[in-house]
Amino acid sequence: MEGILKDAAAKSPPQLVTFIVYDLPNRDCHAKASNGEICCAYLTDGSGRCDYNAPGDCAAGVEEYKSQYIDEIVSVLQEYHDKVPIVLVIEPDSLPNLSTNRADARCGNSATVAAYKTGITYAVQRIGEMAPGASIYLDAGHGGWLGWKNNMQDFVSTIQGLGVAQHLRGFATNVAGYQGLGMMCPTYDYCLNHAHPEDPCCADPCGLTDEWDPSHNEHNYALHLHKAMSEGIPGFVPHIIIDT
Repeated sequence: MEGILKDAAAKSPPQLVTFIVYDLPNRDCHAKASNGEICCAYLTDGSGRCDYNAPGDCAAGVEEYKSQYIDEIVSVLQEYHDKVPIVLVIEPDSLPNLSTNRADARCGNSATVAAYKTGITYAVQRIGEMAPGASIYLDAGHGGWLGWKNNMQDFVSTIQGLGVAQHLRGFATNVAGYQGLGMMCPTYDYCLNHAHPEDPCCADPCGLTDEWDPSHNEHNYALHLHKAMSEGIPGFVPHIIIDT
């Protein structure tokens, strides 16, 4: 990380650098496709893998995440945040999993919930306070995941509960999963009920509007996310970046 920032700072003008901050305890609780190196509890088979079903408060895992991951990142950012434009995308999939996948015991158990909430809150607050020049974006899944109105409401409640909006520039979408960009409509729910079928912005190759998901492309999801967060968290006007 330090070498990348040093190289970027040597350019004229300094180059923008993007990092993915991704090492929560019990990472990727639902798919378990990209397990991290920090666990709340470990399986007893000697594999070093996480026991996602073990309850608790994940105190040891969170402390490891804070001291050996986030604090190390912050120490580097402090040197460069006012010299290099830096974008940080925080913990892909994690908060969306808390919003929609708590029925999965691996995501809904007390240890994973504590790890995600406490870890992300610490990461955002610590980076925001110590390296305010860096732009922080929380991961927000994609429209084919959180785009339904009830899922969006759950996600807004999750973000409200963290109390970190003052440190955020906004949200990043399409990072760990993908939905097509499409064309932006006048409003996020412009195409529901088969309204405006002739408008190119209502093209819906995955049939999401038939399932009452108004966020059938990522541009419309960005509209939905911006509206919901602005209304749900007073004074918060998030920017949205989309991985294409």
